[in-house]
Amino acid sequence: MIVAQLSDPQLRKAVRHAARRDEDVVVDGRRVLDAIDVGFPRLIMKSDDMRLPPVPPGIPVVVIDASTRRRWEAERRGGELPLTRLDFATRSMTALIAEHALERTWVDAAMADLARAAGMQLPPALRGFARRILEFPVHYTNLRPLAEACNLSRGALKAKFRRRDLSSPYTYQRWFRVIAVAHLLADRSVTVAVAAERTGFTSDGNLCRMMASLCEMTPTNVRSVLGWNRLLISFAWQHLTPEALEAWSALDELFDLRVA
Repeated sequence: MIVAQLSDPQLRKAVRHAARRDEDVVVDGRRVLDAIDVGFPRLIMKSDDMRLPPVPPGIPVVVIDASTRRRWEAERRGGELPLTRLDFATRSMTALIAEHALERTWVDAAMADLARAAGMQLPPALRGFARRILEFPVHYTNLRPLAEACNLSRGALKAKFRRRDLSSPYTYQRWFRVIAVAHLLADRSVTVAVAAERTGFTSDGNLCRMMASLCEMTPTNVRSVLGWNRLLISFAWQHLTPEALEAWSALDELFDLRVA
């Protein structure tokens, strides 16, 4: 996830085009605050005239000031065949992201662990689905934002899964939220109540009940490496079978319209 607190609409659009296909770009008011406070961005980009809340340690922040914008415009105009402003801004944002963004986050490690548990690479649509929830679980507590990311209604999203004999998108969503909980609880200073709040549960009791029904585990179980591995293997055996991953491969266009 990239947080883009940018005052120029064209720069915001350029970040969307420069970002990876499987990640969110958060640009809107309250969502920006939540993404920084309780999400897991790999990069924050901001204009020099925009304010940010305190940023957690370890998350890189890139400031795009007026002098940078003027330099970009001079470079664009000086080209033999000048690019459009959007294309040049996209190229510039791509270079900034490559230079400054975290190369590997806990989400990347979690998806690598999931691929090992499944015994094969995760299809792009599944990676996009998973990354959005893992990086911003408090935003993805229901299907509406996922459907919006796919430019679909909730019914149409569920129908895509049903036609491919996949478990419902809600089932996958619940598993990924629990994986985010397990990541937080690996830090033993994090209480179950704090983990529940950061992942969008209304109470720690609701979190415990969902975990019990979903994977027959407790928050205490998933605090250890053994519990983490057990959680991922259980998920993979049930919902990341070769047949399920083949069906996910047929959903590879799921997030294609997000930068339009």
